[in-house]
Amino acid sequence: MQLFIRYFTRSCLLLWAFSSMAFAQIDELSATVDKNPVLADESITLSVVASGSASRDAFDATPLNADFIVGRTSVSSQTQMINFDTTRTTIWTTTLIPRKPGRFVIPAFTIDGKSSDPINMMVLPVSARQSTEGRDVYVTTSVDTNETYLQQQIRYTAKLYLARDLQRGSLSTPTLTDGEIRQIGKDAEYNDIVDGKRYRVIERTFSVIPQKSGTFTIQGPVFEGEVVQDRQQSFGFFSRSKTINRVGPPQEISVKPIPDNYSGAWLPSEYVELHEEWQPDSGDFTVGEPITRTLTLTAVGVDEAQLPAINSQYPSGVKVYPNQPNTTTIEKDETLIAQRTETIAIIPSQAGQFTIDEVKIPWFNIVSEQVEYATLPKRTITVTSASGTSPAASSPLSEPDEDGAVAPTTDSAPTLNALTDGTEVVYKENWWSMSSWILLALWLLTLLGWVLHVSRRGSVNNVHASATSQKLNTPTTKNTSEKQAWKQLQKAIEKQDSNVIIEALTIWLNTLLGSTNKPLSAIQQCLHNESLNKAVNALYGAKFSQQSTQWQRDELISTLKSLRQDIPVDQSKGELPPLY
Repeated sequence: MQLFIRYFTRSCLLLWAFSSMAFAQIDELSATVDKNPVLADESITLSVVASGSASRDAFDATPLNADFIVGRTSVSSQTQMINFDTTRTTIWTTTLIPRKPGRFVIPAFTIDGKSSDPINMMVLPVSARQSTEGRDVYVTTSVDTNETYLQQQIRYTAKLYLARDLQRGSLSTPTLTDGEIRQIGKDAEYNDIVDGKRYRVIERTFSVIPQKSGTFTIQGPVFEGEVVQDRQQSFGFFSRSKTINRVGPPQEISVKPIPDNYSGAWLPSEYVELHEEWQPDSGDFTVGEPITRTLTLTAVGVDEAQLPAINSQYPSGVKVYPNQPNTTTIEKDETLIAQRTETIAIIPSQAGQFTIDEVKIPWFNIVSEQVEYATLPKRTITVTSASGTSPAASSPLSEPDEDGAVAPTTDSAPTLNALTDGTEVVYKENWWSMSSWILLALWLLTLLGWVLHVSRRGSVNNVHASATSQKLNTPTTKNTSEKQAWKQLQKAIEKQDSNVIIEALTIWLNTLLGSTNKPLSAIQQCLHNESLNKAVNALYGAKFSQQSTQWQRDELISTLKSLRQDIPVDQSKGELPPLY
């Protein structure tokens, strides 16, 4: 019974408390500021107090945005219950920073039918304060130019002056409607004396790039921090701190539009450069061998997003495979430097002389206010056939003679380029030396003994010799080295790695044709096989193309199998070569 009475009493008290809160109303609403008048770069703390029950979201600071920069709003509430008499108070605290000097009115606020009194504010310019008083904390701003062109970089500098020890603090980024702002470089910290007072100065530089033409205002950065109070107000080891808010003065800028005489992608800058590199840079190019051309566009005072594409044209005698461009922006001497790099793989498809057109990129010089061009002049390249690259490539593939023997290639013959040491080479017609005659005599004695041995054998030996001769006359199968090269090529095709396939294909074709270290382009030139050329071009396309497409290997496999059947490996008839 006692337990029931206890629970019943608590329930009644809770029900009465909730009901009293639900039917409670605001008795009074007031608004106050911590200082009046105030300097243009100082903050004001606005406190709105509601006596009674009110929602925490009932306060709306939107009407203040026209004349003030409205900071964060904090809400606190207190509830007291004395002899079943409940008193509740809600306090909204907001930080305000005046946008400009002048007279302003903080309007009346209304919550649940109760209204506060309006507040007349006097905002003084910073220059109105006497310099002898010496301000402890303030922010200054400056720009390197007040007139600029669209998307031209402006260097904006903000300085924070501190005459007190700083416990914590933060400096926001300035704001500009329709503009991009980013910090460049690191903060600089040094000491300075202003009006006889020593300050610790923190300097920060920003890059401002307006995106529209017209007249705009760059709103200054806001400093929020806590500084240490005077040591006389400290207690023991603990120092009292004071919250301070300061805002930098605004800066007016005028942004000019794009001139009427300018055409092309808009690029305002102090300096623009266009550079190219070739690999290989020797100037000797060969049909089928890839060439890498790298184009680099550099501009000062712009962002990488403003750099246009480099439009380079190429003749029909070459195949072009551009890669994805790379862009970057770096900071140097408080200036943005943007760079765009485009890499193009060029594969000549035929021999001859080709002219690559001039590359021209317009840009606007903000110093001279004239339209200029970053150019690369025309370039004529000479492409030689694969047979003209080296002695190995110039020698034709070996053809079997009438007897089935393969004529030796000229790869091992000495060339004029190999005689770099000045050694005189003398070829003697009488090349038979004493050792050669001795070897010939031994070979003749061996042949005579073999003939006598065969003549003594019977008919069975004759039949066996005939069978042996027939076996020697049977063509041999493909040699072991070609089979190994073919297996390696098949494994490379299975992996679908274009670099490995090209290397394995070159080795297998050299083995199949009996050549040594011939480049792939030279073998293509000698074979004149359209199917092989088409398959190799598709392989190069998969290697250098910027699109990640799946390469089809079936065409290459069928072409190589057909080529392997059409070109037999070197065979021998098994007969002894004649003596002379």
